[in-house]
Amino acid sequence: MKKIELIIESLYLSRLIKIFDKNDINGYTIIKDIEGMGERGFKSADEITDVFKNYYIFTVCEEPKAKIILEGIKKFMRKYGGKCIVSDVEWLSIHE
Repeated sequence: MKKIELIIESLYLSRLIKIFDKNDINGYTIIKDIEGMGERGFKSADEITDVFKNYYIFTVCEEPKAKIILEGIKKFMRKYGGKCIVSDVEWLSIHE
């Protein structure tokens, strides 16, 4: 399994979700109003509008699907920016 984590500007969330939808990624988590230090300095979570806020989005999927969706994410990031981290994970199932 692969975990794909992204930090993007809130303005582009719907464009990223379209990539997820197109690739049948129907499980993901969005955490709004994140803050931290990056290439452009400190990004606060207490902006007046959502336009300048960052969101953290993550999903977990099988490796073949991850390879496909990451191509779309690369194109997205070239156009809109953001950060993406991909890591190997193990899914813990309580039904086994």
